[in-house]
Amino acid sequence: MATVEPKSLYGVSPAEPQQKYFTVSIAQGAFSDAASTAGGRVSPCVASDFGTKPTTLAESLKVSRGNLRWKMMMESLQERSNFRVVNIVTTYSSDAGDNPITNLAFGLVFENGDYLPTTGTSVDGSTTTTKAMFIADKIGEALSEERSENMTVFDPTSGVGEIANDKVTAAAVSADSGVIRDAITVTEISAFAPNTSGQLASDTSLTYSAE
Repeated sequence: MATVEPKSLYGVSPAEPQQKYFTVSIAQGAFSDAASTAGGRVSPCVASDFGTKPTTLAESLKVSRGNLRWKMMMESLQERSNFRVVNIVTTYSSDAGDNPITNLAFGLVFENGDYLPTTGTSVDGSTTTTKAMFIADKIGEALSEERSENMTVFDPTSGVGEIANDKVTAAAVSADSGVIRDAITVTEISAFAPNTSGQLASDTSLTYSAE
């Protein structure tokens, strides 16, 4: 038996960087939803995305903190390779802005899988042994950090336009790095990659320590 590569259909050479696809799920039930810098969890949604906007500035700031953490997470993930986000699914109890997100799921398509390390030390001190674990650790790092930024915030008390430019501070979603890391599940979808030997490149991944 022999396999003949249909190279005329590729459009690019099999020698091009090998993309890799991962699914991500972040279960957020153990994350803070307090009206503090730790509250707000993590979500790509902003106030205008909800069917009913946040009813108070405190609730709106939670949404803004969640969105800021999404930005932080995206920045952390792109340290080693360009990627694109696909198939975002957010889970809320309703589409009202006062309700916290409970789960966030999305896909990541990395441009060059070789740039993703396979071994290193995770944010909670555990040993990382796969690319999926590395991605989960980078997410965990972002959710464990604190950042302040000036953001456009929906403010139902601000009068005409209900928009304010406020300093938003997002702290760690939990004081326990183990809780944060345990909430993150990343799975590589191997079928996304080329599946014949002629299309597969050798893996030259480096090691890393939490960056």
